[in-house]
Formats: sequence, C-alpha cells, structure tokens
Amino acid sequence: MTPKYSLPPSSPTHRRRLILFVMALLAGPALAANTNLTWKADLTLKGTYDDNVYLQDTAPGVPGAMPARKGSWVTTITPHLALTDRVCSGFNASLSYAPDIVTYHNAPSEDYIAHRAGVTLGGKADRLVWEQANTFTYIDGNNLGPIFARPQDVPAVGGIPLRDRRDAFIYRGGLKLTYTLDRFFLRPVASAYVHDFKTLQQTLVAPLVYENYIDRQDVNGGLDIGYDVGNKTFLILGYRYGQQDQYKLLGVDSPYDSSYHRILFGVEGSPVPWLKLAALGGPEIRTWARGTPTGFDRNRQLYWVDATATLLPDKNDALTLLFRRFEQPAFSSQSVYEDITYSATWKHKFNDHWAASAGFQLYIGDWQEPVNRDDWIYTPSAGLTYTCNKHLSAELSWSYDLVDNKTSTSAPGATFADGREFSRNLASLAVTCSF
Repeated sequence: MTPKYSLPPSSPTHRRRLILFVMALLAGPALAANTNLTWKADLTLKGTYDDNVYLQDTAPGVPGAMPARKGSWVTTITPHLALTDRVCSGFNASLSYAPDIVTYHNAPSEDYIAHRAGVTLGGKADRLVWEQANTFTYIDGNNLGPIFARPQDVPAVGGIPLRDRRDAFIYRGGLKLTYTLDRFFLRPVASAYVHDFKTLQQTLVAPLVYENYIDRQDVNGGLDIGYDVGNKTFLILGYRYGQQDQYKLLGVDSPYDSSYHRILFGVEGSPVPWLKLAALGGPEIRTWARGTPTGFDRNRQLYWVDATATLLPDKNDALTLLFRRFEQPAFSSQSVYEDITYSATWKHKFNDHWAASAGFQLYIGDWQEPVNRDDWIYTPSAGLTYTCNKHLSAELSWSYDLVDNKTSTSAPGATFADGREFSRNLASLAVTCSF
C-alpha cells in the first residue's frame, strides 16, 4: 500500500498555545531591572506565494506521488526574542528564540514549525577574546519523506526546501579563542555540525520512489595564526583536522565516513575604506573509510573555501560577493558531493525609509564518482524595503529558481535528469513590528 502523508503533529490548538506563550515572553523582559540586561523583541508576519511547492515540473506516472506545479499561498508567523546580559568584560551571554510557524494553505502536508534558538557566550580578558556560539533548530513537521514516480526524480541537490519542512534536529556550534601578541594573533578554533533527521526510512513498491533522509555530522578543530599588515587587516595561515560521518540508510551503515586535513590561507579586515574582506580557503586532503564502492577514489585532494568581500562605493550602496565550497555527505543517498555557492548581492539605500536589493546566486551540487549527478540552480532575486520607523517595517521580495541537470541520462549511473529539473517562483510580503 502507498503510505499517505500524515499531518505534522502540531494541531491548531498547539499552535495557538505556542503563539500565546511566545507573546508572553515578548512582554516579560520589560520588567527586567538589571541594567546589564538588554532585550529585543519583534514579530514578523509574512505572506508568500510558492508556485511549485513540491519542486516538480514533471507529472508523475502513477497516483500517490508528488503533483507537478502545485502552487500554494504560505503564511509564516515569526515571533523573535533576544536577550543579552553583559555580566562583566570577561563574560557575557546572548540568548534568542524565533519559531517559524508556517502554514501551506493548499498543501497541508508541508505545514511545519521550526523552533530556532541561539546561545552565544563570550568575553574579553586582557589580550584574550573568546566566543562560543551555538544554534539549535528543531523542525516539527511531516514525519514522512517525499514520494515520486517516474518520470519524476528526487529534485536537484535532494530538494533542500522539501527537506527543511520535515522532522529534524540540527545543531551548529563553534569555539574561538583569540590571543593577541603585538602584530600577531593565535586563534584556536573548533566547530561541530550535526543533522539528525526524524523522518521515517522505508522503501516503496516500484514505480513509486520514496526519499529517505540520512543523518550526518562534521566535527573539526585547529589553529589560525594571523599577522597584522596594517589597517587592522590580517593575513592568516590555518590548519584543521576533522571527521565527517554519514549514518545508516535502511539499517545499513554508510561507507562514506571520512577524515581530513585542511591547510588554509586567508585575509580578514579592511585594507581600504571601501572594502571589507573575510576570506579563508585552501587544499584539503581527505581519506574515506574502507568499503566504498568500486570506482570511488578513497584518497583525494579537494578544496575548501569560505570567502566574502563587501564593496562600499558610497554610503548608500553595498555589493557583497560570496564564494563557498566544501565536501559533505549527501542527505538523500549514500554518497558525497561538493556543495558550491557563488553569489552577488547589491543593496541601495534611497533615503531613511526606502531601500532596495538585487542578487544572483549559483548553487552547485557536484557528486563524486561513481554517482553521476551534477545539479546547477540559478537564482536571481530582488527586494524592496520600507521602514516606517524603528517599530514598523515591510519588505516585498521575489526569487526564481531555475535548475539545470548537467548529467546525461545516457551516462552510466545517471538518473532521470529531466525529473530532477524544476523552476520555482517565490513572491513574499513581510511586515515586522519591533518592540
């Protein structure tokens, strides 16, 4: 039998209680007497039209699979509360909570609540500055993965928007200790990423295809050495050692666990007033565990990059360029791929009330052999913001995803390339009230 989608465990009563609880939290900090305690609260209401909820341009061959070109109005309610307590120069703490309460009016299986929380600890003592940042996301959504049927296929790069509406827990954390000595600094660092999917894993009878999600994690640590070349701009040499893991699919452990050594070169700072740089990148020597399939290279040199440049031609304009590249295990198959992003975003401020933005992003999923996939997602975007005063603002935004699968279906190991391709428009109007 074909499984039917279960609605998320959150009922309307549950949502009303959550909204009332968060609104009570928004009012609470006003009673705080501690002058070192500061707070910020706001509420955002957003309406969106999504013209391709399931990321499918191709109609399924049989009933029971995701429909093609399904459109829906989407309502998102986001209360946000942030608290900061500066206990002393050596210790301060910041806490935040912002649940996204999302309703798909024409696709109720996609409703979810994403509970997002942040905890950042830090401080400064003489030459030492430290920070320990954590973000936690718990997605209370559908506990079943998407279902497809030929000639459909799993969307490009696994269909990230579909994934991020379903049950999961995600943790990201990092530690930085920066010790300054004359023109040098030493910076021990550590980071962790854990993605724990809570959806059911199963197989269906052909021609139906069920998308399973596979847990993954990445933990690393190392040291950066920086040298001040002037204007508070630092040249950086760094090293990381890390371990990356992919877990079980249908009870079978993945063979794609790996360890890596990463040599990094970079620059941080503002060498001239109109330019801000934060760029780090270099070669990565990676070794995978035994048991990978024939044709897979267990020892490879890859490249890791995290680079941002912001150009400020005048006080009203900013152009931000971004390039990221890293290897990670896939979340919808036992395999690994390079996650690559290029983007450019321009922002212009007309006056104290009006501002506009325009951007373009190229997102690439480049799978490693013997898996034969290569997905490119082109995304132009634009936005217009109106700020009435410090308590009220509104934003009108639009983006368009266009997917090109560059894998020939005649190649060995290829999947249904046309089924992976899709296009999607998102148009939104959001209003934010700050307290």
